[in-house]
Amino acid sequence: MEHLRPFAPSAFEYGLAAWPWLDLRGMTPRLATVFGDVLVESLEGWWFLDTVEGTFERRWPTAVELAAELDSPDGRQELLLEDVVLAAAERGVVPEADEVLTFMPHPALGGRLHADAAVPVRFELALRLAGEVHARFRTPAPSPLLLGHSLEHQAQEAVGRHSGPSHRS
Repeated sequence: MEHLRPFAPSAFEYGLAAWPWLDLRGMTPRLATVFGDVLVESLEGWWFLDTVEGTFERRWPTAVELAAELDSPDGRQELLLEDVVLAAAERGVVPEADEVLTFMPHPALGGRLHADAAVPVRFELALRLAGEVHARFRTPAPSPLLLGHSLEHQAQEAVGRHSGPSHRS
């Protein structure tokens, strides 16, 4: 099984739509790992979108350096999760050409980075789901203790109290 997989630009576009905080201007998503992490090319070098951690960083100035790290034992384990990919394959969990493996539940939601949690999902859906999970943590949900007590709600109540009775005919 190939550790890096090409996908159509439309698949990258659909999946990355759930990552709006990433500034991808002037960048081109080129490949994905078996676990749906994305390698992005720019004039400054190659970037790595880690869909488990939710991080996006420029890691390699050139494609040669990218290839050297991904070919190294540490790169295969750390970035490609080769041991988990192989363990999943031993269990019969192998993604089709349009799929990647993803952890269910997502590790940000308490899931484990283990072959038992790996399931095949269409690439664009896996990338979008991971973005939605990370977006959820970027904007905190309102506390149920404060429902009905937001500043906006209080302001609306105050306007209603001070506007006086309505005189409609």
